[in-house]
Amino acid sequence: MRNTILISLFLMLLPVSVSAQFYTITRNTEILPTERRKESYNRAGKDVTEGKKNKMMVKDTLTVRSDNHKESEGNSQNSDRKASLKREQQKNVDDIIKVENQLPELTIPNLYKEIIRNGILYTKIVLAQAILETGWFRSSVCRNKHNLFGLINPRTGKYYEFNHWTESVRAYYTKVQYKYKGGNYLLWLEEIGYAEDLNYVEKVVRIFRVLN
Repeated sequence: MRNTILISLFLMLLPVSVSAQFYTITRNTEILPTERRKESYNRAGKDVTEGKKNKMMVKDTLTVRSDNHKESEGNSQNSDRKASLKREQQKNVDDIIKVENQLPELTIPNLYKEIIRNGILYTKIVLAQAILETGWFRSSVCRNKHNLFGLINPRTGKYYEFNHWTESVRAYYTKVQYKYKGGNYLLWLEEIGYAEDLNYVEKVVRIFRVLN
């Protein structure tokens, strides 16, 4: 009898235990894959996110490089323009210095321009004086001392010596003509005893007429 009761109880409890065991297995089998799927989804989402971040980083890097390249090109162009402008400015300065260093050759037109440039009065008479004093620019005083007007240093009694003939033109004004206060210029030259030759003024007039 006791065995019969125990068997009956065992049979009654058997479905519950089997059911409980099945539930446990089912729950585990459902939960574990679900968790794995979640983890897989998370990893996939993370991979996608990281991929997007990497693409964005690459894009940003390319953009920065492109901007840097453009900026570098812009800086290079600006540098080239500045260098070109600097070379042009230096060339202009060199040209000016070159022109200043190129003193004019002694010719009648150049001498006439230099007389005018120095503000000397009676330009044609003074030009005739230079031609007479130098024998048409052939005298040794003209060639060796660049003295066009026979100017003499009163302290030494010797001819002034100049580095270039243009200096003697300036000296004519500062040592001779600055004294002139008006009147007939040819007579004034005689009065100050510009030359020892008594026919000096007549000779100047003859050359003056040739020039005109």
